[in-house]
Amino acid sequence: MANGAVTTAVRDYAWSVVLVLTALVVTVAILTQVTTPQTNTGASQPAAVTGTSPAAPAPDTDLSPQTVTAADEACRDNTTPRLVKVSLIEQHMWLCQFGLPVTDTPVTTGSVDRGNGTPTGTWHVESRETDRYLAGPDYHVFVHYRMPFFDDFGFHDSPWQQFAYGDRRQYRTDGSRGCIHVPPAAMAALYTWAQVGTSVTIT
Repeated sequence: MANGAVTTAVRDYAWSVVLVLTALVVTVAILTQVTTPQTNTGASQPAAVTGTSPAAPAPDTDLSPQTVTAADEACRDNTTPRLVKVSLIEQHMWLCQFGLPVTDTPVTTGSVDRGNGTPTGTWHVESRETDRYLAGPDYHVFVHYRMPFFDDFGFHDSPWQQFAYGDRRQYRTDGSRGCIHVPPAAMAALYTWAQVGTSVTIT
């Protein structure tokens, strides 16, 4: 009887060990299943981190304001289809179509120190003349183009002029008798561009 009891106790202990081991194996299997990464089945995965940031977009290289030129400033407020604008201080002329500059050139205006100043104000081109003589008490000169805008005052070329157009000092003593002297090529362009009735503003 004693041997039989021992045998039964050993058998029962062995089964207990088997059950414990089985439970342990099942637990390990479940834990392994939970912690093992799943195989990619076609779903997109995040890109691997390489340690570098994506390239930053190129900065805008044109953030600074555009330079406003003297021509832009001269024509900015014009609302007419064509305007010839002259600055006595600048000794300069601009051609404007509405608010946009077309072209510009240095000019020579009246010799103010001799009492021959160019009048300021707003007028309109009265006529367009070619190849004619201009005459006065002490002069008789030939011009290729003339465009009067007020009384005897007008635009014309001046092949006899001996100093640079646009000179802000010499015009005061050696300028015109009130007309606006325009360099030859610029005068030809003005004659082609302007029409009778084109606005003229002198400041």
